[in-house]
Formats: sequence, structure tokens, C-alpha cells
Amino acid sequence: MNVNHIVQSLFQENLTSNKALELRDGQLVYGKLTKLFPHQMAEVQIGSQKMLANLTIPLTVDQSHWFQVSVTDDKPVLKVLPQSQEVLAEKGDIRGLFHQLHLPDTKENKLLTSYLLSHNLPITKESMKALSEWLPHSIGKQELSVIGLMIERELPLTKEVFSSISSLQTGKGVSVLIEELQYQLSTNNVKEPTLSNLLASLREGGKIAQDNIVASLKEIFHKIGYSFEAELLKQVQIEERSSQEMLKPMLLELMGKDVPAVVKETAGQLINKVTGYQLISQQTGPIMQMITEIPLRFFNQQVDVTMQYTGRKKADGKVDSSYCRILFYLELAHLEDTVIDINIQNRIMNMSVLNDRALELMPLIKKAEEPLKEKLRELDYMLMSVHVKALTKENKPLWSSPQSISASTYKGVDIKI
Repeated sequence: MNVNHIVQSLFQENLTSNKALELRDGQLVYGKLTKLFPHQMAEVQIGSQKMLANLTIPLTVDQSHWFQVSVTDDKPVLKVLPQSQEVLAEKGDIRGLFHQLHLPDTKENKLLTSYLLSHNLPITKESMKALSEWLPHSIGKQELSVIGLMIERELPLTKEVFSSISSLQTGKGVSVLIEELQYQLSTNNVKEPTLSNLLASLREGGKIAQDNIVASLKEIFHKIGYSFEAELLKQVQIEERSSQEMLKPMLLELMGKDVPAVVKETAGQLINKVTGYQLISQQTGPIMQMITEIPLRFFNQQVDVTMQYTGRKKADGKVDSSYCRILFYLELAHLEDTVIDINIQNRIMNMSVLNDRALELMPLIKKAEEPLKEKLRELDYMLMSVHVKALTKENKPLWSSPQSISASTYKGVDIKI
């Protein structure tokens, strides 16, 4: 496992799961009639799923069609797409769909459409046209997984959003980019004292105050600019401060100035990194998920910590600290890849530490367990257990998705064709 690229598991977890097909307004689906029943009812298979439908036009068993979904009274209705004579023979082929949507019959469009169909992701005329305008020529599994996540989370289908989310799977960590930008500003004699001071503060200020860990983490979170946009600001309940204390708005301002290309390149990578984490952090109903990467300093070693917080909000809009799950992924100098999995239910905490040197770690962690319990009791938490496990594929926790908690699937006999 490479902790620096651990976010890749978020894409895999979201897009390889066997989730039910959700029909959305304007979506295009390819279905086959498998059975006919009395009273104009039929069984339609879309991908690996079968649904009952009410036929309003005569169709033949074992024939496949492209359908467009329209939602009426919260119920999806499937309408057969009209097919001209020249594409009638290839109606089972994706090329027939391209013809109807006036899309170029390219290798990239074929790969994208096949991927979306196989993962039960919605295809619409608007989304296909938007994506085809900037779709990379060298499209592979990584690019497809990013586009799939964009569609699943209903993010804007733009090249900028694609670049931001792609940066989370590849490239350098936040602390490395901060160090590089600080060096480039100095060597290129770029006079940005406020930005330079903030970069230095993030490099040296990643030290966690033992007496107030929460305040230290919130301060670093704020300085990077994860709370810059208003919606995220409300979501995590961080108080409003001047944007001049935040890295992201400073970098956006720097991009508009006459500075060397190498400086803009690194600043752009940092912006993409921060924006990417903001985009994949989300709230679905009362369930909220925040994913970030923050630079910290442990024993004089700079470390990028990737963190996922999944929890819920109470009726008053405040975060419910009694129920949540927090995952930390670290790559340490001596212990190397390390995962800390914290699960809190009704203020009762269970913790797991996963590392390939579990046998060596176990006595050290057991020694620290009682002092940790005492500290948590002061905060009104009860630590029930600390487990130490080897970091195997079977033990490694996956990113959890709020979609899996709150996403609603459509059930019942209420599809009309």
C-alpha cells in the first residue's frame, strides 16, 4: 500500500461496488425485453438488473433498445429512442447511440460509454457532449474512474474539475509542494512576503500542540484553505476569518500575476490538490464526509496525513461528535505505512492501529493505552479497546462513502415504456 496514493481506494470503493441502478431524469439506458406478461407488463433487463415495466407501445421479446428516462410524479418512465433506418441494424451497438446524439465515433467515446454502462452510471446527452469536448486522448482506467466519480457525485463535468480530482491519485504530497513553492519564490526573487510567511508557517507550524490537538488541526486546516468556500465553511463549522490567512486564495491571486512559469506550475498543482479534496468532501442529507491531506511534523519529520471524517449532523446543524468514524493514513520514516482507524458510537471509542510491524508496536501501544483512556475520559469519551493489526489487504479499512449510507435506490413496479 502506498499511503501517498491511498485516495485511489476511494475511487475503487465507489465504482466497483455492485450498486443498484438509479434512474435519473434525462438518463439514457440500454435495455432488453426478456419476458412479456398480461396487461401489457414486461420484464426489462438493464445491465445486470431486471425491472418490471408497463408497455405503452408494442415491443418484441429478446429485442434491445436505447431508452431515455423521464421522471413523472417521482416515477421514471422509459421512452424508446427513435432510430433512423441507417442505424437500425446496429441498435445493439454503441455507435447507434452516437449517431442519435450527434457525437463523434471515437475510441475515447466508446471506452467512456462502455465504462459508464458497466458501472451502472447514468448517461445523458448533455453529459456525453460536455465530456467529449475535453476527453483525454490517452484515456485509461485511472481517467475513467475519475470521470465516473464526477458523474456519481454530480460534480460539474469540466476539465478543471477533472484535473483537480486527478491530482489526488497522482503527483506530490501537499508538504512537498509547499516546500517546492517556498524554494521557487526565493530562487526566482518573487516578492510575496505574506505568502512566503504562510508557507513557512505551514512547514514549521505542523507541530501538534499536545495540550490542544483539535485546535492545532483546525488551525492547519484553515491555513491551507479547505474552508475557503462558503459551503464547506458551513459544513465543518469553522469560524469565519480573513482569506488573507489562507493558502488557497493567495495561490489563486498569485496565478494572475506576472511570475515565472515554474512558480505558476507548482502553485497550480497545490490549488488542484486542495480543490480536489474539497470536491470529494460532501454532505448527503445529515451524513457528512470530509477528506483532506494536511502536513504535520512528527519528531522533526514532515509527514502528509490523509484523513477521512465520516459523521452526521444533529437537528440544530452542529456536528454530532458522539457518532463518527475517522481514518488516518500516514507514511512514517521508520514505521512506514500506517493506518489509524477510529470508530465512535455514543461517545464509546474503538481504535485500530494497522502496521506491518504490528508485533513490535503492540507492547508500546498497550503501554500508552491507559494514559490515553484517561485523557479521553476528560473529554467525555470512553476508549473501549485499542487493536494492533498487521496491515494486510484483509485488514486494511476502505474509505466509506456517504452515498452507501443515504443513497436511495428505486424499487417497485412503476416503470412505463
